[in-house]
Amino acid sequence: MTPRSTGPGTESTATAQPESPASKTRAPGERRLLTGLMANSIALYAIYGAVPAVLLANLVADVDPTHKSTSLGIISAIGAFGAMLANPIAGALSDRTYGRFGRRAPWMAGGALLGGLSLIALGLGNNLLWIGVAWTLAQIFLNGLQAPLTAVIPDRTPEKRRGVFSSAAGLAQMLGAVGGIAVAAGFADALGLGFAVFGVLVVIGTAIFLVLNKEPAATAPQGDAFRLKTFLAGFWVSPRRHPDFAWAFAGRFLLVLGYYCISSYQLYILDDYLDLTRDRANDLVPLLSVAMLPGMIAMIVISGPWSDRVGRRKPFVIASSIGMAVALALPLILHSEASMFAYAVVVGCAFGMYMAVDTALMTQVLPRPDDAAKDMGVLNIANALPQALAPAVAAGVIGVLGGYRSLFVAAVVLVALGALSILPIRTVR
Repeated sequence: MTPRSTGPGTESTATAQPESPASKTRAPGERRLLTGLMANSIALYAIYGAVPAVLLANLVADVDPTHKSTSLGIISAIGAFGAMLANPIAGALSDRTYGRFGRRAPWMAGGALLGGLSLIALGLGNNLLWIGVAWTLAQIFLNGLQAPLTAVIPDRTPEKRRGVFSSAAGLAQMLGAVGGIAVAAGFADALGLGFAVFGVLVVIGTAIFLVLNKEPAATAPQGDAFRLKTFLAGFWVSPRRHPDFAWAFAGRFLLVLGYYCISSYQLYILDDYLDLTRDRANDLVPLLSVAMLPGMIAMIVISGPWSDRVGRRKPFVIASSIGMAVALALPLILHSEASMFAYAVVVGCAFGMYMAVDTALMTQVLPRPDDAAKDMGVLNIANALPQALAPAVAAGVIGVLGGYRSLFVAAVVLVALGALSILPIRTVR
């Protein structure tokens, strides 16, 4: 495979752009594409759910029991930073790859194989340096798989069917994360084997996708040599030239930040805001997660196909943002255990609708079809960065404005601004 380069100066020159792969080749059967997408996504998100929450946490506790919280936080932060950079870079490289195996398949296969090997190596770790390096490499390689995988929807599906695929991707993410944690719990006493199982799983999931959905060969445009300066400049997407992309980025960033400001402090909210005992708070956290699931699953399944039928995305994303604002306001107004369960039910429905339709909307504001993986990777920063920032932002709000009431108010404002950010988008209904 060979990388090629396209510069930012070519964005507005339609005649200079290579034709989108989706328009040059007939897309594979929808059923095979859905099956492969879900298999690969379930395997990938099983790792994202299982490793940080169970396997990595136990491994760090075994190696450094005295400072396990601090050590896990540092390792997780470094890994998250590597993932955030790797996603758009791997996406951009896959956009600029050509050869007999296509643009995406080589990066997906390489990312899965190297990511799986990194997980196996992680399970052999017996010191913090080894664990930190192995987990960071695993994050980088797995995002090398994730970036081209996210380009599947804009690459191979018509706009009128993207709600269905967005729903399938959202459902697979949730099933993978929840199922991964459940499976990982069975390896708490055999961590090395657990890491190996998930390393093999991601290779199998990726193989299923690649076997079911063979990618056509990609031919490079003549005279389009790779240039590092041009490649790096391509990561900047001008808000002036592509305002819809910028508004979509802002909307996702604000909504995710508002949601995780509360989610990341849920235990402390139950403990300090509702004045529950620590034992009671710990008992409620998993129950609140269970309360979220039915509405989330239902809205993921319903909302994507529904948005396809009516031919609209914006009303669903705006409605989910408003629903999340209502959910966040319930504990602020009612201040009780019951209000937290009401919050969980409503936010589950709202977040399910958001997961089902937001990806479809994002695929329709991409500046260039041939840069789909890179641009989807840039948009993924609006998902990853606020999750990393949320604990610090929440702590700042609590410390400066005073207490958890201020935190709920700030979260409501953030998700409401997220909804308003969707309104100026013009190219999507």
